[in-house]
Amino acid sequence: MSKFYAVLVAALLLAPAAHAADDEKAPPKLSAADITKNLEAAVSDPAKVKAYCAMSKKMDEVGDDEKKAEAAGDEIDGYFKTLGDDFENAWDSGQDAADGTPEANAMDAAISKLDAKCK
Repeated sequence: MSKFYAVLVAALLLAPAAHAADDEKAPPKLSAADITKNLEAAVSDPAKVKAYCAMSKKMDEVGDDEKKAEAAGDEIDGYFKTLGDDFENAWDSGQDAADGTPEANAMDAAISKLDAKCK
């Protein structure tokens, strides 16, 4: 899955969260090591691998179609719930990282390991 599509879907899904109550704090941005640790933790959990693979497939189906992304929002949110808060925080930090940074590279490497489990 290309990073562009993942960013697009994440942006569409997380836009409502931007309007959450002011007293809610956004999770801190994670280091490359934390991104790697949190994302790769899913590799050894069959239920999380299954959820990740289903989420990845859904995101590929959605592509850059905004209407499809909106329609798939609840389904993708469900996958993130299965994957857990640590995974989602690492995903968000990796997606927010600028290309070529250690955080973006950590995200790409960890996602590659998860993608390999989906084949």
